[in-house]
Amino acid sequence: MRFRTTLIFVLVLLGLAAYVYWVEVPQSREEAKKKTVFEFNPDDVTEVSLGYADRQMVVKRTGADWRLTQPVDAAADATAIRNMITAIAEAEVKKTFENVSDLGPYGLDQPFVKVTITVKDKELPSILVGKATPVGYSAYVKKSNEQTVLLTTAAFRAGMDKQAKDLRDKTIVNFADPDVQRVEIAGDGKEVALVQADTRWTIERPASYAADAATMRSFLSALRALRAVDFAADTPTDLSAFGLDKPRLTVRLYLGKDKAETDILIGKENENKQLYVKGSGQPTVYLVSDWVLRDLDKTTNDFRDKTLLVFDRDKLTTVDVTRRDGARFTLVRANQEWRVEGVGDGKPSQTAISQYLGDLRDLVGYEIVADDPANLAPFGLDQPLLKVRLVGEADHPVGTILLGTRAGDAGANEYTAMTEGGRTVFRIRDYQFTRLDKQPQDFSERPTPASALAPEAGMPDAADEGFEGEPLGDDFGGVPDEPAAQEQ
Repeated sequence: MRFRTTLIFVLVLLGLAAYVYWVEVPQSREEAKKKTVFEFNPDDVTEVSLGYADRQMVVKRTGADWRLTQPVDAAADATAIRNMITAIAEAEVKKTFENVSDLGPYGLDQPFVKVTITVKDKELPSILVGKATPVGYSAYVKKSNEQTVLLTTAAFRAGMDKQAKDLRDKTIVNFADPDVQRVEIAGDGKEVALVQADTRWTIERPASYAADAATMRSFLSALRALRAVDFAADTPTDLSAFGLDKPRLTVRLYLGKDKAETDILIGKENENKQLYVKGSGQPTVYLVSDWVLRDLDKTTNDFRDKTLLVFDRDKLTTVDVTRRDGARFTLVRANQEWRVEGVGDGKPSQTAISQYLGDLRDLVGYEIVADDPANLAPFGLDQPLLKVRLVGEADHPVGTILLGTRAGDAGANEYTAMTEGGRTVFRIRDYQFTRLDKQPQDFSERPTPASALAPEAGMPDAADEGFEGEPLGDDFGGVPDEPAAQEQ
């Protein structure tokens, strides 16, 4: 009897579990699933048409790319197209109005836009988009083959409000940094040429200099990031209207092993402070933001490497510092530890010395003052404030940095720097000089500060004569009271 009851109980549980799994769960999933205007796979869409009262736009898939075919034949922005198709696929039905005979109140007699998509060469019924509701952030839509009016989000209606420029590819130039073999910049009376070899950049014209790698990366990044904000003309016959017959700036790239030339021409501004730009081999005249000129209009000095001295600080053995006031000290490395000669018994601070070596290595000028100066006196370097001589392993001379000061144009002092025997005088920041303007004691470890519990100056200690009051007990770190004498 007991076995039979248990068996019945198990069968009931199994039946209940089966009902939940096969009936309740699918039903819950179906109810939780949002109802959409259409159900299709966005990856299967091959064409989208947007029909407005004043314009028609069509984009078509060509292989892995998209192309705008109306109102102009041009490359399309794949991301913009993908977002638009996703918005159509996810258009949620919030409410339905059955058998509507008068479409006027919904704005569907003269729809704002007619959206038609083709999925695997099969054209789906069009979506008519009408008015937005005054409240509720919604909009009315209707399939062209049905009388039912659907209520969807106003965001869908806004997402279908497109201009041709919204769907066009706004890329002006496309390249990878390693492919750039040479860069030429011309305009405003200047000509700069830079060449890349073995991932290193050098300035070739107007004179030979080392180029700053970070500046070149930033320049190429700004060039690659060029994006149109609008399209001024697609097939202009007169470039002078845009200032492109005599551009204010021309950037020429030589790409790949065959050094194929790609030009970017920058013309004049329009009334909105936007610049006209044209790429070689492209008929289109673009409009870009005015920051483009600031980022691309570089001079030779902008590109020059302004590092004072290149060295491996782990291979230094001696740093000899001489000050204009006659003081001198030497940092010496032995067995991976640094010491300061002439400091006495103070323990050298390895952290302070390491920071000093790092500041020397990172010393970079921010402005070029002069090249090949005949006289160092005007730059305060004939008698420098600091002279820092670096020596490497096996007593190999690494170089000597001179740091000085001169009166600036505004009257305030400016700090200057150059390598001894070098060609170029640089201007450096005040804080850079301050970090290098050290005394020998700056490299000694500081004594541990006195305890905060020590008596302050002018206050008598508990043991001092004349101190009135009770001695401090154990809780206060003082001498504990002695136990009272027992009565005899």
